[in-house]
Amino acid sequence: MNTSNTTVSICLALGMVIINPCMAAELTLVHHGMHNMGVKKGTEIISIQAASKRAAVSNSKQARVDMISLAVPEQPRIINTFRLELAAGETLTSVALHPDDDYFLIAIKAGQPLARGHVELRSASDGTLIKRLAVGVGPDAVIIDKPGHTALIPNEAEGFVYDKATGAFTSPAGSISLIDLRNGPQQASASEVMLGDLTGTPGMVSAADGRMLERAVDWNGDGKIASEDAGLDFDNDGRIDDKAVIGTLVGEQVKVKEKKGEEAILLPLPNNNPMLLEPEYGVFTTDGKAWVTLQENNGLVLIDVARGEVITAVGLGKTQHKMDIADDGVVDFSDNRRALREPDGITITPDGRYLITADEGDTDPKAARTPAGAPLGGGRTVSVFAADSGAYLGDTANQIDEAAFAKGSYPESRSDNKGAEPEMVVSFAIAGVNYAAVGLERANALALISLAEPAHPKVIALAAINTSAKAGKIAPEGLAYYHDTGQDRHYIYTANEKNGTLSVFEVINEQRP
Repeated sequence: MNTSNTTVSICLALGMVIINPCMAAELTLVHHGMHNMGVKKGTEIISIQAASKRAAVSNSKQARVDMISLAVPEQPRIINTFRLELAAGETLTSVALHPDDDYFLIAIKAGQPLARGHVELRSASDGTLIKRLAVGVGPDAVIIDKPGHTALIPNEAEGFVYDKATGAFTSPAGSISLIDLRNGPQQASASEVMLGDLTGTPGMVSAADGRMLERAVDWNGDGKIASEDAGLDFDNDGRIDDKAVIGTLVGEQVKVKEKKGEEAILLPLPNNNPMLLEPEYGVFTTDGKAWVTLQENNGLVLIDVARGEVITAVGLGKTQHKMDIADDGVVDFSDNRRALREPDGITITPDGRYLITADEGDTDPKAARTPAGAPLGGGRTVSVFAADSGAYLGDTANQIDEAAFAKGSYPESRSDNKGAEPEMVVSFAIAGVNYAAVGLERANALALISLAEPAHPKVIALAAINTSAKAGKIAPEGLAYYHDTGQDRHYIYTANEKNGTLSVFEVINEQRP
């Protein structure tokens, strides 16, 4: 078991009256340890039902959902395991417990890039299938609103296909499915929201940004992906060279590194054509709407849930701050560079006023190969926006990477490729102050951020899961917050994808009565 902690003092302000600093709350972020889930990897998403002190944890590699008891929050315990019977190529991508009732939802992606996925509603007591609903292509998350009335499914549709006759690459359009849960799981129904063409939205990705997607595509139609080890002579010149032009996507050339075969085809991202929109994650507002991240597109869309339509799209622009962008064995935060935020996770503060994004990034090229003047991919930040409009308020600049370095967990080998990689984020309040906790996929750590000043989010603590692990070899993926109201204790759980464990963190208020 690995334990680390950081203690800070935070002065709370009420209007212009500053509370006596001696009475300020002290927050300590403690890692209580990793708990083995009996698998080597694949532990991905965790969802908590606070009322029953239960959690559901998905495992994409094992196609299973584990039900966990949180009766002793520091010692999560498996009480049931539900194994799924998936069709060939299908993948379990996410799980969410209903906030009140005895069932959960899981998202399952089809094995073919053009095929629609589905969502299953199952009993949380015995795993029995209650209902199965078709959704869009590539469902990647399940988010349920606080009342338990609606589930939101971002359909990422990130797969691409190649037409040899035309030389064109295409992808199905990304979409958002809404599942109506108001009449119970047996009567649940699904609808789909299409996003339209968002090209020209200010602050979203554009051709001038020079960003690309690296995707695996069955280019030669043999039903498998030619791996990096095998390589592939795409241009049929008898040599496996560095690069070859092999087709087009939305009118732009598609290039490939022949040595990496079909695993690393570089697809241009010049605009926000529907086939290039990839919804990633979402959060419900307090007034019947939902924000959804478009990670690769560097944007958000706002959905009117009742009407089932897009209200607006917001581009997230660029962050600029010092960072280490050289994978050279030396940590040096001296490169002042711009970067598209490209958020993965998103959450909302408990008061409903602020959106918080984890700006992981997911486009190429790497920093060393990004042309001078062009933005990098991934902000390496946590950003704050107004929940009513999406207006930008502030971000953490380089605080996350610097805090990871101070704790001995900064992934220097990832400096050229998005640093610590903030992945998922949750928000909660303690003593009237909003906070966010963000999982750092490559730093194998959790960071705690004060939102006392929303325009100036401040990293106040960071706890490493294991400083001896290589970059991304623990990889906290899913994140969940749990308030044990009986004891008034605050916990953060991370599902660690690469080593098949759960980590338990506690945010301790030293001034708690």
